[in-house]
Amino acid sequence: MAKIYTDNARYMEFIDDIATKMTEIAYKGENVYTPSSEAGQEDDMMFQEEPQDYYNERYDEVETMLNRTLNIHSDNDSEL
Repeated sequence: MAKIYTDNARYMEFIDDIATKMTEIAYKGENVYTPSSEAGQEDDMMFQEEPQDYYNERYDEVETMLNRTLNIHSDNDSEL
């Protein structure tokens, strides 16, 4: 089966959406988010440390499944 390349932004957004939902489900009822500590972005929310680690693992897992199972890849990986 030939590789399918898709726009990198859409590819990453899809993986992020799934990994975020998986993290929110896994940490349901717990403090998942915290305000950003970056100057000027204090109103933005980000994952706390443990949920962030979980998210990173799920992101990699979903990306691997897309690549191996559906043969869908980011156009950043194409050999154009």
